[in-house]
Amino acid sequence: MRLRKIFLYATLLLLTILSLRPDSWAQENPELTKTLARIDAISAKFSSFEAKFTQRYYVALLKKYDTSETGEFYYALDKDRSVQMRFETLTPGITIITVKGDSGTKYQPATKQAQILNLGKNRNLVEYMGTGLGQTSARLREQFEITYDGTEDAGGEPCSVLTLVPKDKDVAASFKAITLWVKKSTGTPAQYKFLEPTNNYMLITFSDDKLNGKIPADKFEQRLPRETEILRIN
Repeated sequence: MRLRKIFLYATLLLLTILSLRPDSWAQENPELTKTLARIDAISAKFSSFEAKFTQRYYVALLKKYDTSETGEFYYALDKDRSVQMRFETLTPGITIITVKGDSGTKYQPATKQAQILNLGKNRNLVEYMGTGLGQTSARLREQFEITYDGTEDAGGEPCSVLTLVPKDKDVAASFKAITLWVKKSTGTPAQYKFLEPTNNYMLITFSDDKLNGKIPADKFEQRLPRETEILRIN
């Protein structure tokens, strides 16, 4: 009887310790570990990524997508590892967004209007448009709670699906999660889903992508026509 009581107490003590253990003790999903290792392998040699894209905006209240848009995406790291980006929508209308240094420019040729934004301390937020490109898994873990959500095809490619929930409250006020489809073949993104607090979301799917190609420097600059109406935002 005494041995049985000792065994019972020991079992209860062990269960109590396990219930109080920190999350870091928990065994991570091996597929998440494997996918993040692919991202680290890309990060170690990353210089640039370019692709064609299709984007669709889903309106939760209406339960349908808005008009699809297509264009070209360019994303690179400068010598100081800061992000340079060009997100150019070509159809149904042209909108060109570029980021270089502390400046972001949005230009719409049809209306001859441009907005120039001083990114300041928000400069690093541009990384979210290239989540999984050039960032280490350690960097991603600092910014997000990451879960592995299985496998799924995106853009005709088998992918590992990760959901990243922002830890920063200010970021979470803009979007509550990023879903990232990581190609099993290359470790690069095939698709992004940016989920807003309203449950509306933007779905961006890549095609014809190229990793670490030479992107001309002027892709990240915009020479605005003289007649352009410019609004500067600090």
